Amino acid sequence: MQTPAQWANGIPGKADSDQSAVAQDGWWTALGDEALDTLMSATLQDNPSLAVASERVEGAKAATAAVRAQQLPRMNLSGSASRAKSQNPLSQGAPYTLMIDTASVGPSLGWEIDLWGRLRESARAAQLRLDEEVADAQSARLSLEAQVANTVLGLRACRYSLSARDEDIASRETELSLMRLRLAAGSAAPVDEANALTNLAAARTARIAVQEQCAESVDALVALSGRDAAFVAALVAAPLARREEGDFCMPSPAGCPMEGVMPYAPALQPIMPATVLLAHPVVIAAEREAAASWSDIGVARAQRLPQIDLAALLSGQWLRALGTGAHFDLWSAGASLSGPLFDGGAGAANVRGSEARYRQAVANLRSVLRSTAQDIEDALAAQSAAEERTLTAGHELEAAQVTLRANEERWRAGAISMFELQIARRQLTNANEDAIAAVRDRAIAWVNLVRASNSTLQRADEHRMGSLSSTHDVDAGPTFTSYTW
Repeated sequence: MQTPAQWANGIPGKADSDQSAVAQDGWWTALGDEALDTLMSATLQDNPSLAVASERVEGAKAATAAVRAQQLPRMNLSGSASRAKSQNPLSQGAPYTLMIDTASVGPSLGWEIDLWGRLRESARAAQLRLDEEVADAQSARLSLEAQVANTVLGLRACRYSLSARDEDIASRETELSLMRLRLAAGSAAPVDEANALTNLAAARTARIAVQEQCAESVDALVALSGRDAAFVAALVAAPLARREEGDFCMPSPAGCPMEGVMPYAPALQPIMPATVLLAHPVVIAAEREAAASWSDIGVARAQRLPQIDLAALLSGQWLRALGTGAHFDLWSAGASLSGPLFDGGAGAANVRGSEARYRQAVANLRSVLRSTAQDIEDALAAQSAAEERTLTAGHELEAAQVTLRANEERWRAGAISMFELQIARRQLTNANEDAIAAVRDRAIAWVNLVRASNSTLQRADEHRMGSLSSTHDVDAGPTFTSYTW
């Protein structure tokens, strides 16, 4: 599978420091949003989906330990004690009653000789599936972090949109009042008043839809963080701290028009070599499943071969009867051989099934590689488009501000009417909405690029996840480098 050239060669003009801005835990702090930091901390401390992922990892650890234990000798301790009463009324002499006390205790040892690698491959498959669960947990955490960040960004933009629509509604109410004055003076037709009423009703309807979106965003953050709605709403309503102009501001002469309203994502063009795919937790999980499926084939083949078990027994026996006691020791040691003689083809069917599951896992790995590459490409395209929209929206906003200031001067001079001034104000309101949407989309595109490229985990986990290079073939099998945990 070909890797895009821009991943292998990097982005010209960008230094490694651009990548290090997010290649660490707490990547969202680069946005400088205290509300996001607080809600993210609450989400990561107590979230059901993270708890489920964590318990899956613990379950996989326990399963791995249980499988590894099968490679070691097994030692058991057994003991017993009994009392028996025996009567013989038909004896030649007088009838008698016999009391017999017996007791025994001792250890036993069993050990399977892993000649064909069944236990070894079982342990390896269990370890690989543990790695898979760890990678899945990392992917779940990163997806959750991106969800929280995008929801906070969406809520901030939604709140600003409400303010812009309130200004638009006020402007349309003023327009309606002017239209009614003109209608009373005979300089306007009734249809003009009806049009103004229609525009006002449409603006109010649109505001209701935006208000519903804001409420849904608050509810989503409540479900994610476990905090109450009033706390979330108050937290996001607080203005952002001012930041230095630069990569965090709109790249236009308008400067930072959304300062205090929306966080500006840092300029990020990560230098992503082709190995970024192999460091992605989604790809790692798929690769570990393929490798574990290969080990399952070895287990299925070994189960068709004879099995050798070593066994040893040491037991102490005590017997007491007729007032006389006796003690003696028993021991035994040996080996047993067992294996299928005729299973009706079940063993061969198990091998074929394991091989089919392995081929399925390899196909899934290839699919995951392609989809992950596509996600990164889509995220890069979205970021590029969002940056261009931010630039054009900044120019639009600057032009709308200049137009409004000019029209205000013209209105004071009596050159235009209040009706024309209201049109300029609505243009500025629309430009403000376009600007906040562009800044929001730029920040969301940045978050999605972090999630798609796994930039936050690439360096932090490099020493744990290791690098891998594998070639999957049903006959030859995969070759993997060793992993250190």
